Amino acid sequence: MIMAGEPFLPIELEREIFEMSAIRHPEIAAVLLRVARRVLIWSVAPFSVNVPSLKVCCARIEPLLYRVMRVGKSRRRAAAFLEATKTKPPAFFADSVRALCFDNYCDWSVDEARNVVKLCRGVTNFASVGRFYTPAMLPVLASMRIQRLVVCLAELFGSFEAIDFTHALFSKITHLTIGDCFSGVKEHMYANLHTLPALTHLCLYKDASPTTSTLELLLRACVRLELLVVLREQSAIEQSLDSLIYVATRMAAKTPVRDVRVVVAMYAHCWVDWNAGAAGLPDLWTRAENAVAQRRGGDLDGMNPVCLVQGTDSDAHIWHVCG
Repeated sequence: MIMAGEPFLPIELEREIFEMSAIRHPEIAAVLLRVARRVLIWSVAPFSVNVPSLKVCCARIEPLLYRVMRVGKSRRRAAAFLEATKTKPPAFFADSVRALCFDNYCDWSVDEARNVVKLCRGVTNFASVGRFYTPAMLPVLASMRIQRLVVCLAELFGSFEAIDFTHALFSKITHLTIGDCFSGVKEHMYANLHTLPALTHLCLYKDASPTTSTLELLLRACVRLELLVVLREQSAIEQSLDSLIYVATRMAAKTPVRDVRVVVAMYAHCWVDWNAGAAGLPDLWTRAENAVAQRRGGDLDGMNPVCLVQGTDSDAHIWHVCG
């Protein structure tokens, strides 16, 4: 039986492991505070070590609980987050929150969401369903240094015609996921993506994807683009992994673009994947990067784009290469 005693790992390594765990799994951080004495010591300034108050002890660990905020799936956590914004100083959220998402489960009002975003000025990774994107949100997001964005552009700018890829919002963005459908006469707007100065990773939903000719034009125009993902969400009848792989493979075959940077993907749990990436874990972007690297190295053959399929339910963190 292992007895309590001196740590088996260097203190610095133990602390790094804890902080990483708190960021990736914030739901366990509060428990660790109560069962590990060293965590309490790490969580306070030296002059506070002997203060018995758990509230004081949490002072330096608490920001880790807010590093990645996905608002919606956990109603309890969303309510606690909203309440905290009313009691804590604005600087706390500006310094703590780095990734923020409003998913399709979020029951906040548009005004509540916008007011919270205003507080989280340090966010560099932002994602949301369409209803929280309004023209009033545009200057708020533009005032931040967002690098990764999942966006519905027509809602954010007010109309398709008002979309401006030279806007300050896009000045730092490297990873962009677009949920709009630029079909028909609006398809020319894809060509304007080359004006984004830092863009290296682009994701387009299948139903929003341009024609082959426009896709090829986009790839030629965006010289800094390292990865283009054509993404499709799982439908109600595509429940098994085999059916997802079958549909994804057919989708890849119908995307006749001969460019190593193109990856076709099917997902079942988009917000689970976003959460993983925001916490520093492998996600669609990293899986697609690996697939492109394998293809460049000759490990993946074939003329059709590489195909990735996200696992279902409990295997949502696993992506399968099937092309």
